[in-house]
Amino acid sequence: MSAFQVCARCATRWPVGTAPAVWCPRCHGVLLSPVSAHAPAQGVRNFKWVARSPKSKRAASASPKRRPSATPRYDEIPRWGLIDRPAPRPDEGASRLDRWGNAASGLLVLTGALLLLACVAELVRYGILLYNRTRLVSQTALVASDALVLFAETASIVIGIAAAVASACWLVKRRRDFFARAKSRDPRSTRSIFLGSLIPVVSLVMPGVYLTELVDVRGRSDRSALLRLVRIWWAAWVVNWLLVLGATLWRTRDSLQAQADSVLFSAVLALVAAAVAFLTLRLMRDVESRSFRGMDRPAPTRWVVDASRTRDEVTA
Repeated sequence: MSAFQVCARCATRWPVGTAPAVWCPRCHGVLLSPVSAHAPAQGVRNFKWVARSPKSKRAASASPKRRPSATPRYDEIPRWGLIDRPAPRPDEGASRLDRWGNAASGLLVLTGALLLLACVAELVRYGILLYNRTRLVSQTALVASDALVLFAETASIVIGIAAAVASACWLVKRRRDFFARAKSRDPRSTRSIFLGSLIPVVSLVMPGVYLTELVDVRGRSDRSALLRLVRIWWAAWVVNWLLVLGATLWRTRDSLQAQADSVLFSAVLALVAAAVAFLTLRLMRDVESRSFRGMDRPAPTRWVVDASRTRDEVTA
């Protein structure tokens, strides 16, 4: 080998053939110009070997050292893998107001059923009084009639109070929801709504006002029909309380005929109160855009006229 070429990348010596090569056959690096193999070591060459010391540790030591951190602490033994947690129930995150509001419909149905039972019990008692005008009535029938009337009236009063509180909670919840959808805030506080809905004298006026405001902020296509239903409920609500006052005053009379008429008066009062309970439930369902049974109402069908087809028919 009279002459060779050194690769600038892998430092491999390659013999020079008939003509100098340009690229290294091994790594495809650039080959330097040919060098004679008989040239002395101290001769002039077109490259030189450079010895470099390894990288010093000063650059690595320049970075700041981390201070020792505290030992990690765990509340429980660390575990790898996915934990199959049970799905949360829908009512777990609900507040007390939401739970009472959701129970309003069921309490109203129960109240209406008990009031209908009270109406039937009063009518049975009135029939016993009519029967007793000409014939004697057994003690068992009287005890059974009195027990039925006492149970129906007492239960309807207790459940009715719970239904009134639940309905006030429903009203507060719905007002919050619809005002939030309108990107606003309910101007009335929760305390004022409860006081206006549950205090006997004030409750004749304020619930209708609260419901009217709710329908206005709800703002849908059925607004006029819903406002009409609110007015009907408002009138029935006032009539119901007037009948309660009338029945209370009627029972202060001492004559036998007045006491018999008070039984019939109580039956009519229980029937009207049951109608108000079911009308309240109907109003709630309409505000929520649901049917009386609580099912979601289907979206209304909107018919669109095909203008192109109509134009073709007119042209023909």
